[in-house]
Amino acid sequence: GGMAGIGKTALALHWAHRDAHRFPDGQLYVNLRGFDPSGRPVSPAVAISRLLGGLGIAADQMPADPQAQESLYRSLLSDRRMLVVLDNARDAEQVRPLLPGGSDCLVLVTSRSGLSGLVALEDACSLRLDALTVAEARQLLAGRLGAARLDAEPAAAAELARLCGGLPLALAITAARVGARPRVPLVDLAAELDDAKPR
Repeated sequence: GGMAGIGKTALALHWAHRDAHRFPDGQLYVNLRGFDPSGRPVSPAVAISRLLGGLGIAADQMPADPQAQESLYRSLLSDRRMLVVLDNARDAEQVRPLLPGGSDCLVLVTSRSGLSGLVALEDACSLRLDALTVAEARQLLAGRLGAARLDAEPAAAAELARLCGGLPLALAITAARVGARPRVPLVDLAAELDDAKPR
């Protein structure tokens, strides 16, 4: 969990790819759009139909009844070792129907909410992500822009990191903009970013 732009989805997907070997029967992913700008989160019923599609169930083979779909989903996962990634969940009520019944599957949920209901009732573990430190933010920028460019203007590089508030998404966007303008000094780019009106 953590605020918008903190890197929840990126971390979840990185871990899922890195540890794919632990899930020999595969991985499932669904974006629950819990905090989507449209304001319309994916309902558990729609999410289950998408997960069933990921398990190879064709639309014409899917039960019409939502409870039957939920039962089919759980029975298909009961004897498999799979990872289910539920990204951008709004609350525990959106997630709970998507939890497999068996113990061989792992569910990884990302959310801006604490989802304390899952921790309390479903034996979930909670991990909150914090903003990057200035040193970590600088390391992220260096990985995308090259250390030489940052070393040439250390104060401006630190200012860019500070202006992004330690948020990986803001840092990635900033790095993309800076990378597209290799001849512009970092101090000028930091001054542009510091101007709150266009930001």
